Amino acid sequence: MNRTSTIWGWLAAGTLTIFACVAIVAAQTAKPDAPATAKAAKAAAKPAATKPSPAIAKGSNSPASLAFRSSVDTPPAGWKGPVFKLSRDYPKTAPKCDAPWLKRKVNFNSSDPQWKDWEGYVQDIIDYVKAGQDPNLATQWNIAVGGQTRWYHVPWMAFDGERGREFVHGLTNELATKLSVFMPTEGRPSGKHDLQGDAPINGVNPLYETWSIGMYNPCGAHALGQVFPANGEPATYTQGGKMFAKGLPFPEGTVVIKLLNTTADGNAVPYMKGSTNWQANGHVQLSPTDYSTCDRRVRDVHLVQIDLAVVDERSPTRWVYSTLSYDGTHPGATIWDRLRPLGAQWGSDPGSFPAVPQDKSQPLRETVLAPVNIPEHYGCQKRLAGVVDQANSSCVSCHMGAYAAPTPNLNLQAVNIPPIFNFCEMCTTFNEGNKQYFSNYKYPATFPGDGYTTAIPLDSSLQLAVAFAQYAVYKNPTALPRTCPDAGAPPSGTR
Repeated sequence: MNRTSTIWGWLAAGTLTIFACVAIVAAQTAKPDAPATAKAAKAAAKPAATKPSPAIAKGSNSPASLAFRSSVDTPPAGWKGPVFKLSRDYPKTAPKCDAPWLKRKVNFNSSDPQWKDWEGYVQDIIDYVKAGQDPNLATQWNIAVGGQTRWYHVPWMAFDGERGREFVHGLTNELATKLSVFMPTEGRPSGKHDLQGDAPINGVNPLYETWSIGMYNPCGAHALGQVFPANGEPATYTQGGKMFAKGLPFPEGTVVIKLLNTTADGNAVPYMKGSTNWQANGHVQLSPTDYSTCDRRVRDVHLVQIDLAVVDERSPTRWVYSTLSYDGTHPGATIWDRLRPLGAQWGSDPGSFPAVPQDKSQPLRETVLAPVNIPEHYGCQKRLAGVVDQANSSCVSCHMGAYAAPTPNLNLQAVNIPPIFNFCEMCTTFNEGNKQYFSNYKYPATFPGDGYTTAIPLDSSLQLAVAFAQYAVYKNPTALPRTCPDAGAPPSGTR
């Protein structure tokens, strides 16, 4: 067992870790999961634990082999289940992508946006995303649709031995989620409540792991292939004394999806009943709130959320976000029928608290929420956020802060890239940090303020932020302590 900080705890790595006042929040070093019942615990204990395999063929620790590695671990002997394969044949020429939502007449400047005006826009995106997929997502996500590759993955996500892609579905490990995040009773989750149909484990409120995978459609993937060409190293250029990534910004027609799966099941969270039963080579459970970060075991995970993002030049940030929440209490014959949109967001609402003082705050006008019946915390002051997202942030606010340090420098939050996962008094009071974080800007702008002017803008892609961060660790293998061995990385030396 290892409880030391992972290298991703120092990096701008998706929604993986949190910095508070430039210090790692201790809670993020002790995350999940606990089977909610004795039966679940017994089931989780059956497969033998495995360790992420750093053993790669001689000469295969090149940037190309590590960047496009499918998983950080390998299937055990006799494995007969699915095995993930990275989709990385990015389009060489700019494709045309069907994007009917761009033809929708929605008002990005309304002072009182209504869900009825945005429902069709979001449904167009859902229809595009679900095309060619199994109605119940029984075993996997189909990469090809109509005989053509529809979905592509970001490189460098199978490098970190602790959180990197697992071999079954290519999922990466994200933030731990207390049950109270699923079922808040009032205000911000307190971490204390009773489970319906189950009792706390030895009086302890369990933590659950989130295992996720993101994908880009062909329009977005064309940009990915330019940012990370076949050699596996980020392609950058300098203009006006500032570094940029080749291929950006993402064009209109780009669609990004992210499937978030939780280890919590319907016994622990009632509205998770009937969700998917995928498997993931997750961390070995040690107690209700602790796990062995470098040991893995195949276990069930269940779809809890799907994030959606599209480029729309009419938006003040160039992006529109939505998120779907699984609701097992909602009538419907399939998984897709029970995935409910929570709303849409196209800006950070810089005219609303905490971006402005409370006495000057205006009602939200860049988030619109859909009616749902499940417990939902949303984001800061009811800006849009998903079920297992941070309640003190929002979809747009977090993603717009996707930057990388000039290569090959390490990506250090609050040092050379913005602290987008947490900072002092985030969402609780008006201050300069909240003013900057909940502001609107678009590629190629620098992060608001003058603190991170050398950071490379990544046009809202936190997955690219992970990729740049992992490449930087590859180039500086001894600069930070590693919790678990990196895939194919020597224990010492430089590259």
